[in-house]
Amino acid sequence: MGRTVIVSRRHDDLSQLIMKKMYDAVTRGNFKLTFQRGDELCWLPQVGDPVDDEVQMLATVLDQSVFLPRKIVMLSMAGTADEVDGDQLRKWYGSRAQEELWAHQYAIKMIDEFELPYTILRTPPLVAHSAPAVLTDEGQPLVGTGVSAAELAGVIERVLLTDQYNGKSLGITASEVGVQQDDQD
Repeated sequence: MGRTVIVSRRHDDLSQLIMKKMYDAVTRGNFKLTFQRGDELCWLPQVGDPVDDEVQMLATVLDQSVFLPRKIVMLSMAGTADEVDGDQLRKWYGSRAQEELWAHQYAIKMIDEFELPYTILRTPPLVAHSAPAVLTDEGQPLVGTGVSAAELAGVIERVLLTDQYNGKSLGITASEVGVQQDDQD
């Protein structure tokens, strides 16, 4: 098994929380990297990052790689699977929500076209309070509230360590009542 390569320019503690869980993790600020045998890619863009351009950089890296990542995990804004209405998107992400949504949808489509195992994790903005994570399958409305970085890091660890979520797009929120709900695949 290779490393977990985290690509992120985030200013919160999500990358560090994942690195504490994945002993072999390394971080990069962009896709100027070389994959090693068995690596997994964990891409953690934020709303406002140029994900449509960055996914093109990823495509170039993949085309030039000797070793491809065995899995891609991408963090995305909520709404890319039509699970959130436009008013809620604008409330969470501001007046550019629709443009950001289109950019994230494009990046997700490109990742699907790579024909590598992948998981998309759709979240509303992160929040400070911690409550158990709720995973919602694609096509289902998001339930609960914004998820904390600590809870999200736990979900990302589970996604990286198993193949259970390969090929899925999961909504991740926090339980409002403090009861863990999880998809039962």
